[in-house]
Amino acid sequence: MSDLRSRIQTLEQSVAPAAERFDAGTPLIGAVAVLPSAFNPPTRAHLHLLAASAGLLRAAPAALLTTRNVDKGLSGAKYAERIEMLLAAAAAMPTLAVLATNQARIIDQATVLRQAFPEAKFAFVVGHDVLVRLFDPAYYTEMEAELTPFFEQHQLVVSNRAHHALEEVEAFIAARAARFSGRITLLEIDDHHASLSSTAARAHAATGAEISGLTPEVAAYIRAHWLYQEGKAPLSP
Repeated sequence: MSDLRSRIQTLEQSVAPAAERFDAGTPLIGAVAVLPSAFNPPTRAHLHLLAASAGLLRAAPAALLTTRNVDKGLSGAKYAERIEMLLAAAAAMPTLAVLATNQARIIDQATVLRQAFPEAKFAFVVGHDVLVRLFDPAYYTEMEAELTPFFEQHQLVVSNRAHHALEEVEAFIAARAARFSGRITLLEIDDHHASLSSTAARAHAATGAEISGLTPEVAAYIRAHWLYQEGKAPLSP
């Protein structure tokens, strides 16, 4: 694992835009449904959304860890631990590609992924919160001019979340993203998966309670490394 940790540290510290792949799967060729997230930790909701999106688009599933966030700093698990948890989660989805990038905005992630994996055609999978940020002018110099080339090359799959029904997503797109609606596909996931969150998983882990919403492999990794439990030392790498 030392090589993995060295690679993710180099990626995180790099000034140049970059992307890395950490699984040993087949090359990324053709349609790929990619879910950018913090994966702190990766939940069954992440995997369900990826599986549903990949099935809808007839694409390979890919999880994209983002080491930079437009809103948040690093807290909880370290980036290397998140990659290791994603690799553990792949036991439930053997075709999952595990990627990471040092780019915060989706339009910049798209650019670096195209450069790193030129034979793949990426569609981005997001929830309501990420959709809102994608269409927030605060993150752009000229929002429409920057979003236009992104949507010319990529599709967007948007799902509901626990507190944001699909009707709310549809209303947002009609009001704020109508010009690009032809490149946006809505995907409704069931109430159970929509209710799962990394926040709840961290809270359960912090109390030492059974960690719900995770695959057994990810839950075991969290317990073995004492993740999210303040005042307790992790196991040696």
